[in-house]
Amino acid sequence: MLQSQASSQFSDQYPSSAFEDNPRDTFSFFTSDGLFNLDGRETPTSTPNVNLLRPAIPPVIPETLERVSPPKRKNYILWTEMANEDFIVWWLKTEYGSKMKRNIFEGRRNAECWDHFYQVATIQDGSPKVICKNYDHILAHPADKRRGTSTMNRHYSQVGACRRGPTQSQDIRKAIKNGAYLSSRKASFTPQAWMERLITFIAASRLPFQLIEHPKFRALLEMARLAPCFPEIPTATTVRRHLQEIVEERQYTLLQKLPNSAKLSIALDCWTSPFRQAFMAITGYFIDQEWNYRELLLGFEPLQGSHTGAYLSTVLLDLLEKHRITKRVLTITTDNASNNGTLLGSLQEVVESLQLPSSIPVIRIPCIAHVIQLSLKELLGQMDANPGNEREEIEWTEKGHIARQENRKIVDTLNKVRKVAVYINKSPQRRESFIRLQTKEPKLMPIQDVRTRWNSTFLMLRRARRLQSAFDDFCVQFNLADVKIDRDEWRQVDYLLSITYPFFKFTSSLSATTDVTIHNVFSIYNALFTHIDKAKVQLARKKVGWKRVMKSALDRARDKLTEYYGKTDDIPGDLYAIATILGPRNKLEFFTTSEWEPHWGPRYKQSLEAYIQPYRQRYEEAQSTSTLQPTIQDVSDIDILLRPTVSLQSNVTAPDELTRYLRSSTVEATPLVFWKEHQNEYPILASLARDILTTPASGSGVERLFNSARDICHYRRGSLKPQTIKELILFMCTTKFDVESEQLALVDEYLSTQEKQAKKEQKDAQKKEEQFDPISDNEEDLSTTEDSAETIQLPSARALGKRRATPDQLFELDDDDDEVPLPDNSHLEEGRTTQRRSSGRVPKRLRQDEDFVYL
Repeated sequence: MLQSQASSQFSDQYPSSAFEDNPRDTFSFFTSDGLFNLDGRETPTSTPNVNLLRPAIPPVIPETLERVSPPKRKNYILWTEMANEDFIVWWLKTEYGSKMKRNIFEGRRNAECWDHFYQVATIQDGSPKVICKNYDHILAHPADKRRGTSTMNRHYSQVGACRRGPTQSQDIRKAIKNGAYLSSRKASFTPQAWMERLITFIAASRLPFQLIEHPKFRALLEMARLAPCFPEIPTATTVRRHLQEIVEERQYTLLQKLPNSAKLSIALDCWTSPFRQAFMAITGYFIDQEWNYRELLLGFEPLQGSHTGAYLSTVLLDLLEKHRITKRVLTITTDNASNNGTLLGSLQEVVESLQLPSSIPVIRIPCIAHVIQLSLKELLGQMDANPGNEREEIEWTEKGHIARQENRKIVDTLNKVRKVAVYINKSPQRRESFIRLQTKEPKLMPIQDVRTRWNSTFLMLRRARRLQSAFDDFCVQFNLADVKIDRDEWRQVDYLLSITYPFFKFTSSLSATTDVTIHNVFSIYNALFTHIDKAKVQLARKKVGWKRVMKSALDRARDKLTEYYGKTDDIPGDLYAIATILGPRNKLEFFTTSEWEPHWGPRYKQSLEAYIQPYRQRYEEAQSTSTLQPTIQDVSDIDILLRPTVSLQSNVTAPDELTRYLRSSTVEATPLVFWKEHQNEYPILASLARDILTTPASGSGVERLFNSARDICHYRRGSLKPQTIKELILFMCTTKFDVESEQLALVDEYLSTQEKQAKKEQKDAQKKEEQFDPISDNEEDLSTTEDSAETIQLPSARALGKRRATPDQLFELDDDDDEVPLPDNSHLEEGRTTQRRSSGRVPKRLRQDEDFVYL
């Protein structure tokens, strides 16, 4: 809050009679040198009337304020942060403060000299002063006549006793120590006074009222109650210092759980705060000794200047060296920004310079969630359906809201939904009217999609479809015929929901999971390919223009997926395939079905055999060390007689172990559970799985982290320094990046109405399995006249990416009378589907992919 605002609020909100029951101090006053007439104007010729000479009465000093000064002269009032409110109320009523009309004591103190002085004001007239902490010298306040801090700096630099700090005033130290609870010590406790203090604290701190019910707040009060005496309130600097120490201790303790010789993977992304402060978040992933998947925030590093790959690699390397894990990084999961390639190259050069034995190159993994969103962006972009705004619009404009009814484009339908949402949310009266039109709970509000929020278009359309009846009634009630959505346009909404639902489902699941995911990447690609291909076949027989546009959009989405799917062959060591085989539900059978060309299974098996060699060598060395013969003095005669000639546990070699694993049946179990139960049976493969499965398929952990970062970087905390933001993020999110359920109510207080509604819609969509209305047999007749029929051809093998079409897809397409239902999404919940592997020859990545904004 601005100082002028603070002063005006204090002066207006606190009456002068607040402390009128307190005893007044008596002071001696000097009479004025000037003479006054009855009108109060000075005149040298008038005779003074002594009865009218009245000195200004100082305001009553609240009991919460301390009187201090050099020894035996308590003629100053001490200002502290804890007593700021009462101090300013008193000071603004003094002769000096009433002229200043602003708070000169609170604010930024960047000069170092402020650490060595107390701020005080004289009791008589409120003139501000500063008192040296170590030598009790009194100097004029820098704000008095705009003197600046030069006098304070000169005093501190020239007086040696101040720098040595031998004798701080015991009187002032005691006042500061006791000032935090002085009021409660002098006043008796009553429920009414306690309630007033709570309300004052909430109101003055601009905090939500739910804070009172927060378990952490109650735990804080309970801790204070257990103290033998009232605990000392530390300074802000002390708290920040301890914050950093706690974070470092937590990180060190968690990294100790990383097993010896095991690898870890990291994910990173850059983020800009609402105050334009740039940070790079680095998260670490590893599997501990008990086969728990650990997610650890290693750093939230402030960035300066241009974010080139070389600069980012320097920041990353410094962090890895700080934690001593540079040589233990296996993979780095990033988005598709071009500077991440340079970053990885710089990091690899450093790792190679270490000349580590059996060093495995650091592998860059593209974030699968970003790939899915790129494909979705292509799909919506082909229909001109991508939102152009980064924030929810709040202004209703007549211009451009009339849809082109004669050319039912999908973008016009989406714009209608957006315009109605803006129109309703703009006015409180219209919001109330919209709520009254709903007869069932929960009563919801429309939401608007934004460019920077994943799946926001799906959520907007889903909410609109749920509120279809209220949308229609509202447009009739407010005479909004131009934006009223008709039956055919609602069918467009159904189509869009059906087509975009799997994209939403996978990105939401990837963002929410805290389990291993790398072994599912091929299955995710396959599920999306199956969904797109099935929708294309269903749309191929349609003649309506917007349906043909939708089919073309699916082609673009599939091309984008195919581009990145082909790049999985470029990952060193076929890591995706190895991770897939290490999944007990997959094994090598995943690649031996008829959906895959015959050569892929043997190739991936060979890659696994090559990748396992360093682990086999390390295991054999460990076995030879552990089986060294003990000296004869350590073994008794009976032990020698009972010792078998052949070890009961044979020395397992890597090929034998791998063969036994691949020949065994697939198991319906998660990878971590399986390998924990079978690590003794397959020790070499288990060691490999512990490393490979650490790789996060997406940077969802970082994305969840940014949600917490937005809560910390609230607009009321705009003065937070980047280093403080970093330490708060590390403290809150060292081990988990989701805000706890008990904190959600506090977070919601700072969200906009649209953000709250979108959050609710996403939760509801994640919990429910979507059911969309099938297309009726005569639906095509509604709009067949607006476009002429086109020649429809069967998808070629090349167009399908060398995927074998299933028999039900290759039905006769020339019979337009037999309608088929909307794309069935049930395959997303069933067992895996497989994809026939493409050649990997894909076009160059387009530049706009790198320019896509991820938040």
